[in-house]
Amino acid sequence: MLHGDHLVSPDIRAGMAMVIAALCAHGESRISNVYQIERGYENLVEQLQSLGAHIKRVEVE
Repeated sequence: MLHGDHLVSPDIRAGMAMVIAALCAHGESRISNVYQIERGYENLVEQLQSLGAHIKRVEVE
């Protein structure tokens, strides 16, 4: 069973794999370095939300 955790995306493909794993995991996951993912997937959060995913993008200071 997968559990939520804090992850750091090293690149586009690994980052997207982390997103998919986080969506399948129990609990909350946080993915840092998301600009790596966003440069390859336009409007990813909105697209996943439209499919019913509980996902949001949070700006950190």
